Amino acid sequence: MDEDERQLENRGEDRTGQVKSPVSGLDSATTAGASVEFTARSLFTRRTHRRVKSELPAYLMIQCSWFTAFGLQMVLFPYLITNRLGLDGTELGLANMALSGPSVIFLLLGGVIAERASGKSLLMLLHLMAAVPAAILAFVLATGNLAYGYMIIYGVAMGTVGAFMMPARDSIINEVVDRRARVGSDVTLQQGVAFATIAQFAAQICGLIVGGYADKLTRMPDWLGGFSIGPIPSWELLAFQAIIVGLGAGFALFLAHGRRVKTGRSGLGAAFGDIKEGFQVVSADGKLWAMTVLMFGVGIFVIGSFLVVLPIINRDIYGLSSDGIRDMFVTFWLGAFVSSVTLSLFRAIKRQGRLLLTAQLLGSLAILIMLAKPPHYVFLGIVFAWGLAAGVSIAMSRSIVQDAAPKNHLSRVLSIYQLGFMAGAPFGAALMGWLIDFFPDQPQRVAVVPALGMTLLIAWMVIRTPIWNMKHQPA
Repeated sequence: MDEDERQLENRGEDRTGQVKSPVSGLDSATTAGASVEFTARSLFTRRTHRRVKSELPAYLMIQCSWFTAFGLQMVLFPYLITNRLGLDGTELGLANMALSGPSVIFLLLGGVIAERASGKSLLMLLHLMAAVPAAILAFVLATGNLAYGYMIIYGVAMGTVGAFMMPARDSIINEVVDRRARVGSDVTLQQGVAFATIAQFAAQICGLIVGGYADKLTRMPDWLGGFSIGPIPSWELLAFQAIIVGLGAGFALFLAHGRRVKTGRSGLGAAFGDIKEGFQVVSADGKLWAMTVLMFGVGIFVIGSFLVVLPIINRDIYGLSSDGIRDMFVTFWLGAFVSSVTLSLFRAIKRQGRLLLTAQLLGSLAILIMLAKPPHYVFLGIVFAWGLAAGVSIAMSRSIVQDAAPKNHLSRVLSIYQLGFMAGAPFGAALMGWLIDFFPDQPQRVAVVPALGMTLLIAWMVIRTPIWNMKHQPA
């Protein structure tokens, strides 16, 4: 640098004679900083989008984990009581009361906890807790100490965990769909519920199929190769149930912590105040109240028949064991799976209430064919039709309640809605068990009771509630 250049620099001028600002590099630094910030924001946004979009698959895997174990339980629980212990309808009905009864006691508290706690942490804890009763019962079976009392203890333990699980799991789908919408996803709430229902039914079918191999050799038909499967000891299946439900805790790691509702209440009476507020919300909304009453009827007439009447018919009319329970339940949930897949193709159904009530009526009337003691393949056809109706009913009822419930009361509303279902189930199981024993030689006669009860309830729903005339308005 020569003497003239040094003099220009000292005067703050460049070679063109223009004066240079002492902060002339600020613009360049700001531009560079903005570029770095933009890049960081883009990376963060992409990472956030990936995390949000991974929530729905993770949620569906949680569904699969729980309901695969639930499918195993649906076969093993009645099989151990009716076939391994050789007990009758009354004992099976009381055992099912032990399984579903805790929900009546704890479900509302479960809804309050689901709103206040982190959904992610709560699901992890509950999945791990659900693995414990199955593992203990597996040990009891493996050591040859199975007794009716152990089945009652198992039922109470699993029913208690399930009471807290249902509102926590079912309310999260609303948040998952909402967060996906914020990052540009076009999945609607109805579709999200349908996807969750599909995962539930598919997982249950898998669990039911595996459970049907308990203590029995099963030969595949010739067109499938003619190979044999089983027998698989019952205790091994219960151990598998414990493992598969425990895996749900790992899938929950991919969920966000979610929203927590603060009601402003504190102290011992806070939970009761929250529950009371939930009941006020449900009773003030005609759709929510009607759906709760409908689910109470379904618990009494449908679930009671499903849990008690069908396993007894399977044993006494068709002379089958765990394989018959498997075929019966797989057929039912296969029907529910087919109807749920069909519903998932529609972004929004305008007349959800009419579809729901029509499906309930057709399913209830279909079981009257059992009065004629049809061949086993006709019996399975009836069960399949019943499953088709159940798939529509479950998906539509969940969509109606999820749409109608205020977001800050969603878990409490869902717990009350499910309470209607769960409160009816133990009474229905006990009633159907008593009726089965009243007709020991013709258990199929009990089909008249659920068919007549549901028909009267649906007629009341059409005449006295807004469900039949409601029109869904998609957001």
